[in-house]
Amino acid sequence: MDTTNYKVAAGIAANIADEETAIKGYYELLSTLIDPNDILEIKEIISDEKNHAQKLKAILLKYDGNVPTATD
Repeated sequence: MDTTNYKVAAGIAANIADEETAIKGYYELLSTLIDPNDILEIKEIISDEKNHAQKLKAILLKYDGNVPTATD
């Protein structure tokens, strides 16, 4: 059995985890900021990170061997 795609999927999943970790850190940072402009900037960064995670999740589906989700 060729496991190359699973290795690619694992790499993509690791990058998704990195994006999620970054998002968590930015949410924590938001609770410490006072300047409304800084808050807006961080919210924009969070939006970007969430977009990255969504794109990676879509790519992941091409490499995960069609492993179904619990709702499938």
